[in-house]
Amino acid sequence: MKVSQANTRVAFNGQQTLVAVLLLLMVVLNYLDRQILSVLAPVMRKELGLSQSDYAFAVNAFLLSYAFMYTGSGLVLDRVGSRKGLAVFVALWSVACCLHATIRGLTELVVFRFFLGLAEPGGWTGAVKTVSERFTSAQRGLATGIFTTGAGIGAVIAPPLIVFFSLKYGWRFAFLAASVAGLLWVPCWLYATGNRYQLSPPQDPNASLSFTERLSNLGNKRVLAYVLTRFFGDSSGYFFLFWLPEYLVTSKSFTFTMLGAFGWIPFFWNDIGALFGGYASSRLVQRGRQPLLSRKLMMTSAAVLVALGTVFQTASSTLWTILSLSLSNFGVGIWAGNLHAVPADAFAPRMVATVHGLAGSAGAVGGIFFNTLVGHFSTRGNYPVVFLILALLQPLGISGLWLWTTERSCSPEISKNA
Repeated sequence: MKVSQANTRVAFNGQQTLVAVLLLLMVVLNYLDRQILSVLAPVMRKELGLSQSDYAFAVNAFLLSYAFMYTGSGLVLDRVGSRKGLAVFVALWSVACCLHATIRGLTELVVFRFFLGLAEPGGWTGAVKTVSERFTSAQRGLATGIFTTGAGIGAVIAPPLIVFFSLKYGWRFAFLAASVAGLLWVPCWLYATGNRYQLSPPQDPNASLSFTERLSNLGNKRVLAYVLTRFFGDSSGYFFLFWLPEYLVTSKSFTFTMLGAFGWIPFFWNDIGALFGGYASSRLVQRGRQPLLSRKLMMTSAAVLVALGTVFQTASSTLWTILSLSLSNFGVGIWAGNLHAVPADAFAPRMVATVHGLAGSAGAVGGIFFNTLVGHFSTRGNYPVVFLILALLQPLGISGLWLWTTERSCSPEISKNA
């Protein structure tokens, strides 16, 4: 079925609805797969005899390959297409997840996390490419919003679901269950995106820009500002994703059952923050604020909330622990909800994808550095230092945007040569 690009209808037809739902499920699985280890870390470390530094090393293996493939997956998907590309990436990360059930020590854990990191970035780049190919310009915002919520849903359901499977069937079963779910998704995807459901692809605004031209533009200070924002700011999200369960168990004396009961709450507030942050900045624009200024104001507010949440981590009660972590995650959500809108505000259309991909890789590299520090200090029980660094990351990230990006410097007339 063909859909004209001139079609301005926002509502999806039946085939588009199916594609949107499958993208949502794919992102849920993407986040569920990567969070299994963080939820099971206390149990696995004890059974396999791993230290917190060993765990940090395994997380870094994931982040290293993830950083490399954040941009690399885009090249693969552009070559083979979103239909085949997404099927391959989901199948690969499902196999990698399945292999985790066979882990006997640190070596296997590191190798399989590296393998998982090579495959998982393809989910995000594949979803973005699918939306550009199979939805009209009037529908892409809604389609993107639908699949993006999968990240929060995956993070929210992961702790109780993984704890349930682990307690009932053993921790290895959790990896197997997630793997089977991913492999079942693949044929559904191939069916839903067959030729009879192919839509008219839009024109790619980046197609006229050569690889050499892209590289020559990456030295621009506005590009550097956004790259540094991701380098510092992304580490907060990585910390809560990979270390929150470990922190609650080792530092706050949470039992495994308590982790399943309360561990999802901060991630729920991350979702609320993302929705609120995006809506609030849109309202600022609606009231006459410039778009980029609105994003920076909301991201600055987010930095304050993240820092406030870290201050209250000195509290010993379960209630205050969850409340403070929820406050920080609410701030992280506001930050993320505006962060991904910045490239469209600050750069010409032909540079948006290039800058976003490069910055995403920088964010993963920053996550590796911060994760190494977390492993070092957490081994010594020194989480206050970790939270002190965490409180500084967003302010460091937003400072570059305030110093090097302005509405005037990011106007279309100037950005077209960026």
